[in-house]
Amino acid sequence: MFKTIALSYRLGERTVSNIVNEVCAALWHRLQPFYIPVPTVETWKNIALDYERKWQFYNCLGAVDGKHIAIRKPLLSGSSFYNYKQYFSIVLMATVDANYRFTTVDVGSMGRFSDGNIFANSSLGKMLNSGSLQLPESKPLPGQNTETPYVFVGDEAFPLMPNLMRPYPRARVTGNYENKVFNYRLSRARQTVESSFGILTARFRVYKRPFECKLDTIDKVVLATIVLHNYLRTDILSNASIQDEDDEIVYSFDENNFSSLAPNRSRSSNEAFSIRQNFTECFNSNYGSVDWQRRALSYPTNHPSVLISCNLHEKYHTKQESL
Repeated sequence: MFKTIALSYRLGERTVSNIVNEVCAALWHRLQPFYIPVPTVETWKNIALDYERKWQFYNCLGAVDGKHIAIRKPLLSGSSFYNYKQYFSIVLMATVDANYRFTTVDVGSMGRFSDGNIFANSSLGKMLNSGSLQLPESKPLPGQNTETPYVFVGDEAFPLMPNLMRPYPRARVTGNYENKVFNYRLSRARQTVESSFGILTARFRVYKRPFECKLDTIDKVVLATIVLHNYLRTDILSNASIQDEDDEIVYSFDENNFSSLAPNRSRSSNEAFSIRQNFTECFNSNYGSVDWQRRALSYPTNHPSVLISCNLHEKYHTKQESL
């Protein structure tokens, strides 16, 4: 990468390397406070409102996932960076909001570690475990009186925690329409992080081939592209018309989507199971369901969710907006 730039501008490779390091560090230092600020309680509330409006997942603080960034094997690293996809990589662990903007990032972990392990050792994971992350106060889900905490959503590679929801395993989805509804609704919300990684990769072509520079330089380049991505997304949202909240967005769902993921073996608390059950009951109720979920999941005609009234759902949201 540096050699091509050096030949194009008739500079030395070391000079190009220093310029890239300084520019990427400056971009992160200057833009991070504006485009990836430290989230506050008010920020989390705004993110949750966007997820409820655009993706119909209540009390959602964002979607979390990890992306493997291909690199050339570092010297004397053995198999530390060799991942399950059979190439060398570092991992970008990130959370995103409903508009495909990154809210928290952790970059640099070795590719051989699982997403769940990296998340547990990240700053966000540690703060969730210790309860030190400043999150909004719990509030009931639509149609419920029980207080339910705000949560992040992830795939089966992540543990089930009071503030982190993962899908039901296949054994508990087959033949169980209530659990399948939860997985479908979680999948709709979780696709935001997958789409964010896709937009990032398509926009910055540097991700199209393995990085061949030092690990420290890779971290700086990745952070610079992330903050630029957020800058561009913010500009798009401020200048373009955002899709109306009443527009119907339907995403197909297949329970086999999760079959290739290695299940997380960590034990979850009874509280976490109870919270997931609250979401399941909400998504299958008249107040928390959406009109198209029965079509996406091919419900039997005698299932109660088929009788859901779309007018009741719209009336609830109209009431919430007026409060």
